Amino acid sequence: MGMKKSPAMPPPVDTSVVERTEKKEAALEAEKQKMLGAKKQGMYGTVLTSGMGDTSDAEVGKTMLGGVK
Repeated sequence: MGMKKSPAMPPPVDTSVVERTEKKEAALEAEKQKMLGAKKQGMYGTVLTSGMGDTSDAEVGKTMLGGVK
C-alpha cells in the first residue's frame, strides 16, 4: 500500500534578528529620554523658571494708556 512520507520539520527560527531589533529599540528609547532630559534641564535652568523664581517686586500702577501716571 502507498504510505505517505511524514513532512520534514521546518528549520529552527532565527531569534538573533529579534534580539538585535530589541537592543536597537532600547538604545533609541534611552537616547530619546536623554534628549528630553537635556531639554527639560535647559528650560529649568533659566532665571525666571528656576526653583527660586523671580523674587523682584512687580511694578503696579496706572500707565499713560490706562490713565494718569
